[in-house]
Amino acid sequence: MIAGAPLVLAAGGLALVELDRDCAGQLMLSRPAVIGPVLGLAFSEPRLGTALGLLWEMLSLDWLQIGSHLPLNAAVSAAASLLLALGPAGVAPELAFPAGLAFGWAHALLETRRRRRRDGLGRIVEERLGRGEEPLLGGLAARELLGQALMTFCVLLAALLARPALSWAWPLAPSILRSGLRSAYALSPWLAAAALVHSLKVAW
Repeated sequence: MIAGAPLVLAAGGLALVELDRDCAGQLMLSRPAVIGPVLGLAFSEPRLGTALGLLWEMLSLDWLQIGSHLPLNAAVSAAASLLLALGPAGVAPELAFPAGLAFGWAHALLETRRRRRRDGLGRIVEERLGRGEEPLLGGLAARELLGQALMTFCVLLAALLARPALSWAWPLAPSILRSGLRSAYALSPWLAAAALVHSLKVAW
């Protein structure tokens, strides 16, 4: 069964909140530590939402953009994991968590392409000014924000569409794979704690 309207609406809201990451606002609303508990409460699973949100928050503290390197989008990875795991007939958390990595990676690839395309906006503004026209910066900015939100929504919608297939395939997966993912998920809080200690050490 394809995810219901509440999850699709949540994906739309998360796509707008993701703009806060580095496009507009930067009020830290897109941090996994924020969206995790909020989504968990919204779907009556506060413990799972908070757990996944905090895991992604700690693991991504030192995911920094350096030069042209664009790391995985922690907001999208966390959002995809949450949309997969929360709600009725949710995917097992030990599967939803690594699946979030895949969707975050896909988003990073798409965003890299968008940023390369965005380099041409300067030429558009220059050409308009050369013709004595208004650059219309507000319209260009609105178009880019809408494109970013639409791209993020499409990635999260793909995660929702993958829910039925993942739920169906999980019980049929080899036991060694399921056991390995459960063990990795059980160890993830320790890895997240190590990432937190490392990021604090670098900050000091």
